[in-house]
Amino acid sequence: MKAAKKKNNLFVIILAIILTAYVLSLVVPVLWGIFTSLKTSDNYDDNILGLPGGAPWNWAWNNYGYVIKNFETTVTNGKGQMFNVPFGDLMVNTLLYAGIGGLLITLTPFTVAYMTSRFDYFFSKIVYGIVLVTMALPIIGSYPSEIQMLKTLGLYDKIYGTWIQKINFLGVYYLLFYGIFKGMDKAFWEAAYIDGASEFTVMTRIIMPLAKNAFFTVFLIKFIELWNDYQNVYLYIPGHPTLAYGIYSFRTTTDYRLKSVPVQLSGCVLMVVPIVVLFLVFKDKLIGNLSAGGVKG
Repeated sequence: MKAAKKKNNLFVIILAIILTAYVLSLVVPVLWGIFTSLKTSDNYDDNILGLPGGAPWNWAWNNYGYVIKNFETTVTNGKGQMFNVPFGDLMVNTLLYAGIGGLLITLTPFTVAYMTSRFDYFFSKIVYGIVLVTMALPIIGSYPSEIQMLKTLGLYDKIYGTWIQKINFLGVYYLLFYGIFKGMDKAFWEAAYIDGASEFTVMTRIIMPLAKNAFFTVFLIKFIELWNDYQNVYLYIPGHPTLAYGIYSFRTTTDYRLKSVPVQLSGCVLMVVPIVVLFLVFKDKLIGNLSAGGVKG
């Protein structure tokens, strides 16, 4: 008995060491990047791994202001015209691309899943089958055809063109919402219909609040994905670069100070701040009790 207990304790200790090492491997580089962003170039050259020199109020906080004021990226739009995009415009483009795009990516499968799970018609089964089939199809080679289609429709290099692309219910999130709606108690619908509620009212006033945890979780995942998206921005809206594109173009800047590691890390930290704020705002809505406040047996 004692031998088995010792083995269990040893296993727990080893597991704790492994988990601690893993967490440190994630946290330490982030902290290093934040502290390095507050160094001057000379301080960084003299002390790469240490903390910024001097008291906190003497750290190089102006690195952030310098990035916001002076950083700009050169792009070529869909018409072949070259121009500079300042940091403020990069932020606006990113918010429009990730915010509205993430909402559409979440709302579209949510709505279609509700309709197909609520009304068990033959058409609903066809939609469900299409989702499963398309998930198994390769998407390699689809970019040239999509770009040509956008150009033909006059949507290429337009942010709202990418929004239209996001109106797509195909994918795993449709299956997620479909399973949630199928698992809901029918008493939700029946009670609402007795009170004279319309189908739209049921979806927006009853079902959506019950599924808000899953909805906001999917939205946050897609928002972060689009916020960090570089490839699709470069392909579909080259004249409207986002922060991810701008940070990548740090390597081609001709500004001597912007080439320094501390200033470049300041730009990276500025890019992460909105994600952290969004997570703090929605953290209470992420993955909770789906039926909280609903019908209890």
